[in-house]
Amino acid sequence: MILVTSSLLISQNENSSPYSFSSNLDLKIAGLSASLLLGSVLMDYAPMSLDNISNLNSNNIPKYDSKAVANWSLKSIAMSDVLLFSSLAIPGVLMANKKIRNDYRNFSLIWAESLFLTAGITNFTKVLVGRPRPYLYGDKAPRDYKLKKDNKKSFFSGHTSIAAVSWFLMASMYDDYNPNSKISPYLWTSAFLIPACTAYYRYDAGKHFPSDLLTGYIVGGTIGMLVPKWHRENSNMNVSLSLQPTGKIKTRLSYKF
Repeated sequence: MILVTSSLLISQNENSSPYSFSSNLDLKIAGLSASLLLGSVLMDYAPMSLDNISNLNSNNIPKYDSKAVANWSLKSIAMSDVLLFSSLAIPGVLMANKKIRNDYRNFSLIWAESLFLTAGITNFTKVLVGRPRPYLYGDKAPRDYKLKKDNKKSFFSGHTSIAAVSWFLMASMYDDYNPNSKISPYLWTSAFLIPACTAYYRYDAGKHFPSDLLTGYIVGGTIGMLVPKWHRENSNMNVSLSLQPTGKIKTRLSYKF
């Protein structure tokens, strides 16, 4: 991922592009994304066993999340998958626009950075928190499904965060390339609605609690709007990373007024 970012930086097309790039920012984003993804793989994680599942108590769930334990639907699981995979490709629709097509290197770099950063934060948090999924508390899901390897990755929703980053990124970048476009309001409406629909189906499927879905929506939507903003010409935002003596990575976001 870092090598791809480097090659895109070297060969970027700056003509009529609303974005500017620097190794100081982009390699740090790539490095952070790669570290989070690698960390989620190397971190100690084991799915819940039947014994652990049988000991789950729905009384320990906050009231605002408690109703999710009664949900289970294979149709909603399938529908949320359709929305996820279609959302992954939605920024690519912008390539039909000539301005964006002529700036495909810069566009592709921001698209890749946004997706990998969202995936890194999502996967790392899932493994770190290890929250049981709602369907484990009920008796509607079959035994084999309850024993899936991701049964302890409820927080937060990856389907929602990926759908949100894809749609918000698409709307944000279209605005940057085509200011004051009449199409923009429709794109932003879709950006708000489609991830929300994805979240609903994940809730109805018994895959996530409302707090999982809200967090995924906020994380994905925020990254989808911020990453293009960081690359805008004369952007006042700055991101810095530093390695602490403890081995942890410290991130710092600053804005110059």
